[in-house]
Amino acid sequence: MRKLSRLGNELHLTAAIAAVRLFPGHHEWGAVFALLVRRCADDWVDGKRFRAPAASVQSMSIRRIAASLHRPYTTTHAYVRGLLKTGAVVEVEGGITLAISAAFAPATTGFMTLAHDSFVRLAEDMSHDVAFPAPIRAPSPLLRKMTLLAAFDAWLIPFEYAAEPVTDWTSRLIWTVIVVASVRHVTEDPALSDAYACQPTPDDIRRPIPLRQIMALTGLSYGTAYRHCKALEALDVVRYDRGGWLLVSSQLADERIDQGVRAVIDYFCKRIEELISYGFDPSDAARFYIAGRPDYASLDPDL
Repeated sequence: MRKLSRLGNELHLTAAIAAVRLFPGHHEWGAVFALLVRRCADDWVDGKRFRAPAASVQSMSIRRIAASLHRPYTTTHAYVRGLLKTGAVVEVEGGITLAISAAFAPATTGFMTLAHDSFVRLAEDMSHDVAFPAPIRAPSPLLRKMTLLAAFDAWLIPFEYAAEPVTDWTSRLIWTVIVVASVRHVTEDPALSDAYACQPTPDDIRRPIPLRQIMALTGLSYGTAYRHCKALEALDVVRYDRGGWLLVSSQLADERIDQGVRAVIDYFCKRIEELISYGFDPSDAARFYIAGRPDYASLDPDL
């Protein structure tokens, strides 16, 4: 379970860093944008291609966005207003929809491609340890859209279904960075990954991440990053250790958290098996990528 959990955390870091890069200084807008992309998928998926439609059909009201993301209406309204100013979304009679202008459409399709390919990567990596059934049909014309929907459902899990134990979105961003950074070397080392496939990684194996590296990765100021690290410390989910921030050991042995992790992993497996019913093959994932297998989100601020 621990190995699969690390893979899921990598997926969520990919989503978080994508939002940071698409909306510098306003990572919170990324969740709203991802929700709208999922809502508007029918407009933007043309067989195997992602492209801006001639006209938008799908939209979503701000109240529905707020309800889906469990955020106050006023907060969500502010996020949407910010997105409107960037040109990422536009107002229509039914609410808010993705902008189809040439100015932002390439960024939208790039965001969609990364989400799609990151979920294919997750399925490929999980297939080494999970005995998924073999597909019994050729890939369906609907497979690309279904993969995109599964990807954004997975990207939105921390906002729609699994907010605990960190509910503040900025704290959640930092927490995700810390969780992944502390064990990235384990994830990338086959021997270490197998050694800690089921057991928590001990303190001396996990690596702390310095605050300034967190700042560089998230685009947050020193004061904001430090304040949220201290807030996470007060929640007893991270601690300062060896010159950086580290997930606390108690988080790795909390049965309540383990139950949540199992539920998320089971959900990933269910969605992957759903894609298999459309002809997806996790054991031959290379042919299902759009832009090739994406690297894990870089922890090097200079990249």
